[in-house]
Amino acid sequence: MQNGENNKDMMPDPRGRLLDAAEKLFCVRGYDGTSIRDITAEAGCNIAAVNYHFGGKEPLYQEMFRRRLKRNLQAHYETIERVCAAENPTPEDLLRELVRPILVSAEQQDPWAKVLRLMVREAMDHRLDMGKIVEDMKELFFDRLTKALMQIVPDMDERAAQRAVFSLDALILHPLLFLEFYFFFIPDLTIEEMTEQIVQFGAAGIRRCKRSDL
Repeated sequence: MQNGENNKDMMPDPRGRLLDAAEKLFCVRGYDGTSIRDITAEAGCNIAAVNYHFGGKEPLYQEMFRRRLKRNLQAHYETIERVCAAENPTPEDLLRELVRPILVSAEQQDPWAKVLRLMVREAMDHRLDMGKIVEDMKELFFDRLTKALMQIVPDMDERAAQRAVFSLDALILHPLLFLEFYFFFIPDLTIEEMTEQIVQFGAAGIRRCKRSDL
């Protein structure tokens, strides 16, 4: 008769279970505070499964970030496609559809918000290899949003659109990382109010700086 650990190893998608467990534990305990044994116990796998599927703790850590980022960037990509397929979309339409779900995820402390906060911290500490992550961001978000802005805003050239993407990223990323401080300073602040502030501020900036020589 097999023991419980071995029975769990027979369950579908041990790789996915390891990534789910890693995401849960790393976001709470950090890299140094989480052991391979912790992860495999949470995932219901044996310790050898980490080496088999990832080659060790460090590659598992890297893949955890990449998987979550790709999932959410794909969702953003689909949102951009949907907005751009509508009749006469505006910068406000695009920003509103992108911004509100991100702020809601931060307010609800869902896995995406937790992983992104950890990823930013680790990138600043140079623990993460950002090469593959940056490639995914460029393909699934940066390039697509650049083209979307050029489509939606008349006469916006590529260079200005690229710069606008970075400006919008900063507008959205800051509240995602520091949302609790926003609520501390403005206790009755709502997600809807924050969304509209970013939308109107961002859209005005896009319209003002639609040429690269400005």
